[in-house]
Amino acid sequence: MESKINIGVTGTGSLIGQAVIKSIQRSNLANQLGIIGFDYFNETVGSFWSDINYLLPDILKEDISHQDWLSLIIEKIKVHNIRILFVGVDFELPLFSKYKQTIEEETGAIVMVSAEDVISIADDKYLTYEFLEKHSLSRPLTYLPHEVNFDELRYPVIIKPRKGARSVGVYKIKDKQQLEKLLPTIGEPIIQECVGTEADEYTCGTIYLNGELKKIIVLNRSLKEGNTFISRYKKDFPKSITKYLEEVCKHLKPYGACNFQLRLDKNGTPKIFEINSRHSGTTFIRSLFGYREIEYIINLLLFNTEIEFDLKEGTAVRYFEEFFVANK
Repeated sequence: MESKINIGVTGTGSLIGQAVIKSIQRSNLANQLGIIGFDYFNETVGSFWSDINYLLPDILKEDISHQDWLSLIIEKIKVHNIRILFVGVDFELPLFSKYKQTIEEETGAIVMVSAEDVISIADDKYLTYEFLEKHSLSRPLTYLPHEVNFDELRYPVIIKPRKGARSVGVYKIKDKQQLEKLLPTIGEPIIQECVGTEADEYTCGTIYLNGELKKIIVLNRSLKEGNTFISRYKKDFPKSITKYLEEVCKHLKPYGACNFQLRLDKNGTPKIFEINSRHSGTTFIRSLFGYREIEYIINLLLFNTEIEFDLKEGTAVRYFEEFFVANK
């Protein structure tokens, strides 16, 4: 392992962390790279795929300081000479963004995380709306509850938490009565225009590095329990989506990979309803279509080489899989 270039991956138990690891292992760089994993639990699936996996202090506990967490990360990056650190856990993003410069200056590693303002915009769906509005980019009409007259809304509408994931607390509301009943059950809710249909929904990936947008992929998707379980890629997807994403990225400037979830309205206009300024749980799925974002980032940042993508049309289906580890 010491003769290899070490890559760090946090969240070896998360869909994102696992997707990053699988992308590395199935890349053309696999034999050149070692994987150093990090998580907050023992025996995650991704920990068995890593050369070494470290437990991090649980920063969600009140008695654990940021400094304890940061010191361990910096120590392990130095010990293993980790060259790039991929972040696989949502709640780590604000911390890695805050301490990105400190980590990079002390270790020489590259931390794949966006700036703090980008993380904030992506983390809060109302701030996402305000960002799109500020730059005159198409967006679903979005309101805080006190900003709108419920009688004047065009139903159906969507209600959801300002901060949330995997469709938890997301409801399609048919009328005022249902809105008044369900709204109090959601912490910090927003009310949003219901755009298009499930058939019009897309999950999109971008790579933005060295001040420019490098790559885009657009996948039509179907959801199950809040996660993408069927993805489809066609080369003739509407060009309006890629043009829209180009404009969004020009203003947002995410660092590395970014995920955008959007729908087309009845006029074919794309409207983003969620931004995840990180790698997506569909990172490995994208690689099946030929969009090898992890491999691209490593090649560009470590070897100053831009690899080409040969995207293949098709369908990818996510399914459960078991993994056995024999006792030693």
